Amino acid sequence: MSSTTSLPPEASLIREDFYLNYPHSNGFCRDGSLLLGRLDGMTASIWKTALEAKDDVRICAFDVSREAGQLWFDVAAKTDRLVVASGCEVWIYDPDGTGQGRCIHRVELPAQMFYPHPSISADGRYVLIGVRYPEYYAVLKIEVETGESYIQFKHSWWMNHIYFSPYDENWIGFCHEGPCEKTRDRVWGWHAVQAPEGRCLFDQNWGNPARELWVGHERWCFHAPTALVVAYGGSPGEPRGVYELSAEGKRPRLVSQGNRYLHVNVSHSGRYAVVDTSGPHDLAGRGWENAQHISDILLLDMASGEQRWLARSKVDAKHPYHPHPVFSPDEKLIYFNEATIQPRGNRVRVVKNPWVSH
Repeated sequence: MSSTTSLPPEASLIREDFYLNYPHSNGFCRDGSLLLGRLDGMTASIWKTALEAKDDVRICAFDVSREAGQLWFDVAAKTDRLVVASGCEVWIYDPDGTGQGRCIHRVELPAQMFYPHPSISADGRYVLIGVRYPEYYAVLKIEVETGESYIQFKHSWWMNHIYFSPYDENWIGFCHEGPCEKTRDRVWGWHAVQAPEGRCLFDQNWGNPARELWVGHERWCFHAPTALVVAYGGSPGEPRGVYELSAEGKRPRLVSQGNRYLHVNVSHSGRYAVVDTSGPHDLAGRGWENAQHISDILLLDMASGEQRWLARSKVDAKHPYHPHPVFSPDEKLIYFNEATIQPRGNRVRVVKNPWVSH
């Protein structure tokens, strides 16, 4: 394996003016195609891209003039069923593009969805969303065929990044949302038997300046009941970097140390992780110091912590203009966004995983 000083391979351009799904959501279909989002004025849409044929099919489009803009979505790993959240509605689509889609749930005022990242089970039967009610925040579980829904669990504080663990869907990952420098219990898991009240997975050593970590962008793993999380470079304590957290109470493990890691993703086998950075990885500084709108894509070995520089990208402050790297299911490729700062937009690029035979 090579060191970070090696020159990175060239990253190929896949699509212009599209963006990848959020890192903890699935965008891959079983036929090898990839679902991407697109923004065009006040219209947000999702497209199925047959990457080799350069043939794109629009699955759906929504008017987002009264929303933040982008759509977030998730694809059922075993059925390709697509869930999309927009405004107060949750929609289901057939990714082959032949269906019209149907609304399976509508959140009625005074309740509302916040940062709607819907999660769909691997078999496509259930969807999770986060809803804010006047008195509390709740995780809502929806039965896709009937539209029936019920509150799975709730808390007094803002829950976000809610999704089924890809290893064991009896575990639901979620976070205590808020500014990282003010949130001392970011990463949580819920299990009906093992953690019916929810369980915080990481002691961030709040109050101990030498160890206090500010964390976020957690991503649950495919290979074990664990989650990866980034301890940001701005943290007053150390070591900063990527940690692996156990849902079953094992001690957190430092995977790789770094002062600029931003988002993290994991391969299906659990052998590799990938991060993007807040600034050039080889430039002195922590967090967003002298970031220059640059974000590097780094490959990590989960066992040794070794890292390898793969590509240089660009990042903007707002979603979806973050690199958000993700492995292909076979782990041979890594896709990422490249923000086009002026005018604002995204390119989708891909680079080969040099640690996997092609």
